[in-house]
Amino acid sequence: MRLTRRSLTRRSLPALALLPAPFAPALAQRRTIRLMLDWTPQGYHSAWFLAAERGFFAREGLDVQIQRGFGSGDVITKVAGGAADIGFGDPGAAVKFNADNPSKALVNVFQYFDRTLAGCVTLARTGIEKPADLVGKRIAAPPGDSGRVLFPAFARANGFAPDAVTWVNVAPPLREPMLYRGEADAITAFISGAYFGLRSLGANTADIRMFRYNDHGVDIYGNGLVLTQELAAREPEMVRAFVRATVAGVKEVLRDPAAAVAAVRAREQLADVPLEDERMRFIFREVVLTPAVARHGVGHVDPARSEAMVRLMAQAFDVASPAPWQALMRTEFLPPAADRMLPAMVG
Repeated sequence: MRLTRRSLTRRSLPALALLPAPFAPALAQRRTIRLMLDWTPQGYHSAWFLAAERGFFAREGLDVQIQRGFGSGDVITKVAGGAADIGFGDPGAAVKFNADNPSKALVNVFQYFDRTLAGCVTLARTGIEKPADLVGKRIAAPPGDSGRVLFPAFARANGFAPDAVTWVNVAPPLREPMLYRGEADAITAFISGAYFGLRSLGANTADIRMFRYNDHGVDIYGNGLVLTQELAAREPEMVRAFVRATVAGVKEVLRDPAAAVAAVRAREQLADVPLEDERMRFIFREVVLTPAVARHGVGHVDPARSEAMVRLMAQAFDVASPAPWQALMRTEFLPPAADRMLPAMVG
């Protein structure tokens, strides 16, 4: 039988139909997306590393280029300025940014961290047993530190005046050393950084006291996926595809933590593998695998918490008329809740 172009095409169609779904987008050009992390590669970023390595992004027709960031607040301005398409940043910081830059407003499309890592940390020898014991104490932090910005709300929630402490301005790398040497009585920081930083200096685990803001009256969300409102409106299916691949990546981290840490090591050659594994598990336990996520799935957004967060951040940044929480915390890009339920972390 002579094969014509038409007969060849007819014969090829059934074979193409049998291709596994993950390979289908490979037949078309992929959409390139620039993702900015909040810092150098760490374990909790592995959701995106594994999504790339294991074909989850490719399955969605995406080619994702991952770049390091320089802080969750900095991600906000970088994404708005076009340095990245999507960023892993602090939606709370977007409250002020959006009020100041309505034409470049950002939206949060996937709430990865159900709680903030911000808190106040001290050591047992200071005698600080509860938040109110901070009155009259020295607290070291950089002026723009998110924990310091939120400290007035934390103080009011715990019954003391925000100005009842003495602030010691310090560069981020010197924060934990000052506390450890006794040059400060407490610090504000991300608890993950403070905990492992103090331990590396020689502090005993039992002596590290952490006042997590979520547990002490400041129940706000942590980092999520942010992008411009304009991009979300222009390419909603791309956003949904990116979120789906992210959820698949988060599940893969939990099922295969060793591969997650290996993915970090491949991108950060100086990473200490045992330490990175411990830190990744610490962060997942603190802000991802929470009771709310167990009930509703990762990415869940609670209206009351969201409204309270916007109100609190507006107060912290002196924003007179913030946009309503619904304009920032967008849920229409999420997969169904059943698809966002997470497995337990292996090991």
